[in-house]
Amino acid sequence: MVSVSKVPRTIVDRSLKLARAPIDVALSMTGASESQAKHFVDRIEAGARSASGVLLADEELKEQGRAVLLATRQRERASSLHQEAELRRDEADRDLEEAAEESAEQRAEARRTAEAKRREAEKRRREREQRAKKSAAAKKEKLAQEAKKAEQTNAKRDQAARLRKLDAKEESIEQREQAAAAEREAERLADAAAAAKQDRKDGDGEEEGR
Repeated sequence: MVSVSKVPRTIVDRSLKLARAPIDVALSMTGASESQAKHFVDRIEAGARSASGVLLADEELKEQGRAVLLATRQRERASSLHQEAELRRDEADRDLEEAAEESAEQRAEARRTAEAKRREAEKRRREREQRAKKSAAAKKEKLAQEAKKAEQTNAKRDQAARLRKLDAKEESIEQREQAAAAEREAERLADAAAAAKQDRKDGDGEEEGR
């Protein structure tokens, strides 16, 4: 046999369940079973149970109201913590994506910088090679000019030496010819002197014979 005190409580309980049944179905179908709307409905139920408990002087209804309110608050806190965790996870994901993008940009910038440095180094290497080639060509040209100049100088010196040798040879020939001429003149003068002396001797002999 049902207690008389339980009849109003049973009526309140069934009424609340019937009242919120379509709401729970709708929330479940829309995937909002743990939404703010669900928590709002839970708070209404907790308030209705508590108010009914006060009106009916039913401590169990009031306790049910407090229990529903406490459970609702706990679910709201859990939902809030869950949402906060979702937000933090989303922020972490965004931070990771931004960090990945920044890292990719840094790597791309590092590659661009390395490529620019490589091109600059290659440019400097080519410039050094060109300067070295120009310097070597200039040195080679200078050496060639110096060699040609030295060759010309040696040729002039050899020609001058040959000319001096020829001049000395001609001078020696001339001196020998002059010496020969002087010798012939001396011989002629000696012959003339001897002839003159002989003539004088012959003349003196003729005078003594007379």
